[in-house]
Amino acid sequence: MLIREFISETNKNKMISDLLKHYKVGSVRVKLKSMKNHAHYDVDRGTLELSTKYKTIKNSQLKEFLITILHEIYHAMDAKKYGWKKFKEMYEMEMNLQIAKGKDEYKDNKYEIEAEKFGQKNWSKWKTKFKKEGLI
Repeated sequence: MLIREFISETNKNKMISDLLKHYKVGSVRVKLKSMKNHAHYDVDRGTLELSTKYKTIKNSQLKEFLITILHEIYHAMDAKKYGWKKFKEMYEMEMNLQIAKGKDEYKDNKYEIEAEKFGQKNWSKWKTKFKKEGLI
């Protein structure tokens, strides 16, 4: 593979930093973690955990990466808006409600649906911005 097919780690980190600052959740720490999910926002620790799958990013993975980051940032924004304890309580109540209805606690969770819509709605504008800045 050619080196230009990959986004450098420095550029990846700059993109994440810019997104966190733009959405005013700059205090969120980011760490790579071996996990089967793509990412997770740990509300208790205020940490955005990224799968080691994202240690290097191919240009073909950019859309998925941006949607994932924006999705998790949306959770961080909710935690900031409501307070992390209140948001965690609201999220868990929603999970339990979906389980009680016989539905999937994640796929049918309104907080997950909202976060995914946010990622889907905003990824392309960030791709354009990062492309103009020469990060991708």
